[in-house]
Amino acid sequence: MGNLAGGPALDSDVLIDYLRGAGPGRELVRALIRGSGYRVTAVTAFELALGRAYRDNPRPVHALLAAPLLTLTRRAGLRGGELLGELRRRGDPIGVRDAMQAGICLETGATLVTRNLSHFERVPGLVVSHPVELI
Repeated sequence: MGNLAGGPALDSDVLIDYLRGAGPGRELVRALIRGSGYRVTAVTAFELALGRAYRDNPRPVHALLAAPLLTLTRRAGLRGGELLGELRRRGDPIGVRDAMQAGICLETGATLVTRNLSHFERVPGLVVSHPVELI
């Protein structure tokens, strides 16, 4: 299992569940807020800022993003870029933001919690969990 010290890294889809009040992420985020905590990546912050919830009322998003932040360092950026290049060469690419997210989690050893397992399971060495696995 990946590094859960400081809490897992939550993908934007998990936090969106919480903001919408529905879906498997809702209960997990509630439990993590009361318990061991969670982390977010700079990519997750970017993705949440793109959403309607942020435009309508940024305060709940800012509250969720008050968690410890995992940044896109030079090493994480290089790792994500190498990863994306390799996946493209294999004909099995992921999105650029997903590659950055994976690079951050690989560099920090963080477990990524996401409902989009199919996006991330093809990333060698990345530990991913679905929200229901941690509730």
